[in-house]
Amino acid sequence: MPLHKRKGLPRLKLKARITSKVMEKDLKAKAKMLMDDPELILPDCAADCGACPFKKTKKRLEKISRYKDDPARLAKLSRGGDRLARAYAGTIGIVHEDKMPYLATATYPDGTIAYALRGKTDKEKLIGVQNFDSPKWRVLSVADLVHKRGLHFYSYGDNFVCTGREALPPDEYVKAAAESVGATRAEDGKFSCPHNPESVNHIEFDWITADSRILLCDQCAARSKNTLAKLAEGMAVPKVLNEFDITIVRPLKKVAGKSDCADLLNRNVPDDLLEQYSSGKLGDKELIEKHLAQTREELVGVKIRAFVRGDRCFGDDLDAFVKDMTEDEVEAKALVGLLAEVDHPVVVDSGTSVNDILKRHWPEQGKNALKALVSETMAEKYFKEDEDTDSPIKVIRKALKEAEHAEISSKIPKYSCLSQYGEFVDGIVRAHKTGGHNSALAVLDAEKSNDHRIRSIAHSFYLALGVTTKSWKFTDEEKEYGSHLMPIAKKLLQSDSEEDHHEAFAEYLREAGCTEELKRA
Repeated sequence: MPLHKRKGLPRLKLKARITSKVMEKDLKAKAKMLMDDPELILPDCAADCGACPFKKTKKRLEKISRYKDDPARLAKLSRGGDRLARAYAGTIGIVHEDKMPYLATATYPDGTIAYALRGKTDKEKLIGVQNFDSPKWRVLSVADLVHKRGLHFYSYGDNFVCTGREALPPDEYVKAAAESVGATRAEDGKFSCPHNPESVNHIEFDWITADSRILLCDQCAARSKNTLAKLAEGMAVPKVLNEFDITIVRPLKKVAGKSDCADLLNRNVPDDLLEQYSSGKLGDKELIEKHLAQTREELVGVKIRAFVRGDRCFGDDLDAFVKDMTEDEVEAKALVGLLAEVDHPVVVDSGTSVNDILKRHWPEQGKNALKALVSETMAEKYFKEDEDTDSPIKVIRKALKEAEHAEISSKIPKYSCLSQYGEFVDGIVRAHKTGGHNSALAVLDAEKSNDHRIRSIAHSFYLALGVTTKSWKFTDEEKEYGSHLMPIAKKLLQSDSEEDHHEAFAEYLREAGCTEELKRA
């Protein structure tokens, strides 16, 4: 359990709960065990510390044990002298109580624990003594010695060991801790999860003081709330980060290009992230995500062209990267335009969308993405209007649609002084060429004229557009006239060049009985 230099340990407000019969029975059973063997609460000495801090405590415990059958004397002893001994006196006094209506609870980063508030001593002492059989909680009883004297304690199974001022984690503790986080494969001081973590993204804990390494793949790490906290659950040491060197490794497979990017993402974990991680503010998943985000930020200052998607590196081959990202032609052209001038590594997750990449680089390179598909004038217009957009791909498609509309419109001649028949035909054809089938139908459906020529023209274009369900609206004469005009209407709709359009328009009006002369504007 990592301990902190501030007085006490970080926890929520102390609360109380009603004592269940099971909890009361368990606590009294442990108190009876301590009556006869007070040294159960003391750690074993595994190093020569010179003046042992538990020497006086041990004598005090022996004295208190002599009064184990005197509840009044135990109550008095629980209010003075050695603080650990006070907790012992208060705890064994529970045996003489008829009822224990309430227990206090304290919440720490590692969980919530209930305990009997007795005597005048630290909560941590009481919790540690009353949970002497718990590797996780008994280390709280020595928290003050860690801070004041720089001592190291390791708690595992039935063992509670003090190694003095030197960090010497027992082999059994290291093995048990590794197994507790899923690192069940052991070989020459290296413990790893069963998924061959070195070949994939993984987190490494180089246990400096134990000369061991623990490796977990990113999937196993993601399932753990906080691997460091779990490894240190039975430890009471001055600073847990001094025990471990933590690294996040992301091996890359080179699939294209020339740039060597094997170690591109293997950056040191910043101290501020490690501090947040060791204090429990971040879990493994959050640490890995934040480290990747900071790595991306650092790479902006690295002048190497490289493109990474997931665990694959495309080197400096932009085309290969774009081809892997999308099969959509518009997205591909936009990406090439966006990234063509980016001179630092571009790193994305395997699930990152094209729009996410566009959004990330839009403020600096958005105009180039637009210019890859539309004119510079139109690119300038849309970039200024949507400089902070959440959906760059929508902006690009909108600009492209306007550009295509403008290009099509440029191929449709503009006329002046058209008759009502000429205007009707021009409106239908212009709507079809710029907006498609439905736009043309919208113009036809909106026309409510009773003029027989207008209605015959309408019928001819319905037929040219493949719509036969409207024929019931027309007279036999209008249908006959419309059927005659239909081939020319289709020719006009399908005309490509400006000249073909003009000739087909003129022919249609002649066949429709219009004597007007077409004048271009």
